[in-house]
Amino acid sequence: MFSNLHLYRITEPWTLSPTELAKKLEAKKFRPCTEKMIRSSGWIAPRAGGGLVYEVQKQYLIAVCFEEKKVPEPVLQRHTNAKAAKVEKEKGYKPSRKQLKELKEESLIELLPRAFEAQSTINIWVNATAGLIAIDTGTPAKADDVMTLLQEVVAIPASLIRTSMDPGSAMASWLMNNEAPDEFTVDREVYLQGLDIEKSKVHYAQLSLERDEVRQHILEGRRPTKLAMTWDERVAFFLTDKFQVKKITFLDSVKAEIADEEDEDAAYAAMFLVYTEQLTKLVPALLEALGGEESSDG
Repeated sequence: MFSNLHLYRITEPWTLSPTELAKKLEAKKFRPCTEKMIRSSGWIAPRAGGGLVYEVQKQYLIAVCFEEKKVPEPVLQRHTNAKAAKVEKEKGYKPSRKQLKELKEESLIELLPRAFEAQSTINIWVNATAGLIAIDTGTPAKADDVMTLLQEVVAIPASLIRTSMDPGSAMASWLMNNEAPDEFTVDREVYLQGLDIEKSKVHYAQLSLERDEVRQHILEGRRPTKLAMTWDERVAFFLTDKFQVKKITFLDSVKAEIADEEDEDAAYAAMFLVYTEQLTKLVPALLEALGGEESSDG
């Protein structure tokens, strides 16, 4: 249900009801690309057959769909080369760089009706009570795209959460001291990267990180970019140096709390409620481990 989280703080009280939110999302509902469109995006139902807003006890789930037509580069290049050859034959000179660019754009437009569409869906969890928006993507640029679309319909003030402590430096300290913050354990995987020009990279997996060689890498200037951790023996994840939470896994102790429902919709609601409850507790614990949330003016 949730794999990666980009976390944003809502800086004003959330006043929209699920019905009001759905009405606003309807204005930018997803529509597939037309024949000559390269890309399209818009809001879709997060649950097939449901409405644009899925809500359980003030926990909202919404979803955005991105569609882009893909023209393979070799095909586009062949089409452009054929056009360029025709220009050279008719006019007696090779097209300039500017003309080649225009020919490539023409080729793309002509090929679009034959292109295939690639779609991706991103879920967004809104905890209205906690003032939290979490976007389920591992890509910062895509998270920015989603927030832009959300702001277009909702216009709620929100900003990317930043921590008082730099996450990379904090993770380095935990590894150097072999000591995880309260409620957390450091697990058996880390990605390290040098700050020098070469950006040298080291990856340890399935090994205890309480090793002299790990500390030596840090002393030599490499910093953790991604560290495997577990919170309260309930949620395993990777923390990144950009304060992203990736590869979330809810452990058996959490899954055991999900009510056993035969009805599919009731089962999904039970899972959604338990998972969001855990994430609602995880986020502030993680913020505390990193010295708290940096103020918006600081």
